[in-house]
Amino acid sequence: MLQAIRDGSKGIVAKIIVGLIILTFALFGIESIVALGGGADAPAEVNGEEIGERQVAQMMDLQKRRLKSQFGENFDPSMISDTMLRKAAVESLINESLLKQAAAEGGIYFSDKEIDKLIVQSPEFQVGGEFDRDQYDLVLRSAGYTRSTHRALLRSNLITQQAQSAWQLTSFATSDEEKRSAQLDSQTRDFSFIQYDLAKTKEAVEVSAEEKQKYFTENSNQFMTQESVVVDYIELDKSDLMVDVEINEDELQDRYESIKAESLSKREFRAAHILLLESNDESRKKLTEVQEKLAAGEAFESLAQTYSQDDSSKMSGGDLGFAGSEVYEPEFADVLTGLSKGEVSQVVQTRDGLHLIKLVDTRQPEVAAFDDLKDSLSQDIKSEKAQSLYVERLEALNDEAFSASALVEPAKTLGLVVKSSQEFTRAGGVGIAKNNQVVQAAFSEGILYDDANSEVIELSDSHAVVLHLKVFKESVVKEFASVEGQVEALLRNKKGAQALALKVESDFSKAKAGDLTDSWTVLTAKSRNDESVDSAILASAFSMGLKGDAASFNQIDLGSGDKAILRLDRVNQAAEVEISTADEQKIERAKSFNEYKAYAQYFTDKASIERN
Repeated sequence: MLQAIRDGSKGIVAKIIVGLIILTFALFGIESIVALGGGADAPAEVNGEEIGERQVAQMMDLQKRRLKSQFGENFDPSMISDTMLRKAAVESLINESLLKQAAAEGGIYFSDKEIDKLIVQSPEFQVGGEFDRDQYDLVLRSAGYTRSTHRALLRSNLITQQAQSAWQLTSFATSDEEKRSAQLDSQTRDFSFIQYDLAKTKEAVEVSAEEKQKYFTENSNQFMTQESVVVDYIELDKSDLMVDVEINEDELQDRYESIKAESLSKREFRAAHILLLESNDESRKKLTEVQEKLAAGEAFESLAQTYSQDDSSKMSGGDLGFAGSEVYEPEFADVLTGLSKGEVSQVVQTRDGLHLIKLVDTRQPEVAAFDDLKDSLSQDIKSEKAQSLYVERLEALNDEAFSASALVEPAKTLGLVVKSSQEFTRAGGVGIAKNNQVVQAAFSEGILYDDANSEVIELSDSHAVVLHLKVFKESVVKEFASVEGQVEALLRNKKGAQALALKVESDFSKAKAGDLTDSWTVLTAKSRNDESVDSAILASAFSMGLKGDAASFNQIDLGSGDKAILRLDRVNQAAEVEISTADEQKIERAKSFNEYKAYAQYFTDKASIERN
């Protein structure tokens, strides 16, 4: 099958099609290739501003990296639903877009200079307390950003933060609000409660054999076994192929020479510059003055601190650190590579402005001796050959498994062994059944009912399996004897909860009438932050009110099915309250949060949001 495709790709028609695609890509960019697919709607649109597929993909990737960072080695990407992840990514981008638009409407702006300053001052981009361009690029690459996308993200976050800060820094509390808040905080309450234990009630409940049998009969769908399977499988593993790979001394020597040649091509230049952003006569005149001072013996570093307008390098004497020439503008790179160590260039113009460039130093990677690298070179070449062989075998496995009705023929053709899994359910199991893709494939209709092989399932970039059903056990009702204890526990819970509810309702009526003689737990002068009282009881006590001198009552659901009757006896107000700075700040923070939340909700309510 795949060979036929390869043969067809050599025809003149195929070559014309490929040529047209290359020409279109060269003239109009990759967007033109995507457009050929029909121009699907953007995933979302906020007030006419589109949220593109690329943004959604980046957000999904960011969420996956966060999950991987959070769960470490226990993180299994196959357990995450891409549909759910995509939905969360779209909603996050919609909220982000709304906040950016709200901030822009408020006139909030961050200049390039402020962005540069923040980047230079960020500790994660510094080495030895100084901004380092290599470190900056390394951190960005590891996070999947370029300089431009990072700056755009930083600007967006700063604008949103500044909008929030505007509310936080302008919100204030009146003296009446501060006084009322302080009075509420200092308030204590006297209350009493009776707690009812579900466990004790369940112990007193009677469950007959007839009730158990009846419940089991009427609710048999609750006592089903789980569907389970045993699958046969063949697996292709790159590590198994490594054993058969052979290499010779010539290959090792050729690889070593290639590394040496690559090292020579990776020459890095440590440049320093003095940059003036305006490319006019005044700037050229100023750089002429700098050249005269350099000729008179003044240090390039001190002149860079005085004259350079590159905020990211001027305080380090214009030092740009080590980098390959390809990172600079062509005009800059051409001059830099032609300088001798310590030499300063004439004025160079790029799109950034006018430069004086100094070559501080050069370096290139050193290559260890052949004998020292021989083992690692051998391992690398073996791994590459095994990977190439793995790709070929994977393609063959795909063809063979598709055309065969069982695993015997593909296994024989590729020299693989048919293995059997342990029994597992839709919840997974051990071995290959730990992988969610395997579980989903094993319980697919094609495997369960069509007696077909699965598609090739790639467990990693070097490990793949193909499945075939061996045993399928359907879900059936369990024997009553095996679940009798479970049925009794369910009935005991149900009857116990009903009995407890009736008891509490009866006692609640007696309590309000003043006829409840049970022993109350009496608590006095308890504050709203008292940790010695059950949180549900305390929260209810401080949410209740009193009518005159009469006590008020409430029923409370506690954890694990327990209940309580609560009686509020008295609310104690402090005669005098002292308002602290902390009280003022707390009220202001709460107000600013609610005000900003309302502000953001206002923009959400009036926004035109389309989700596709």
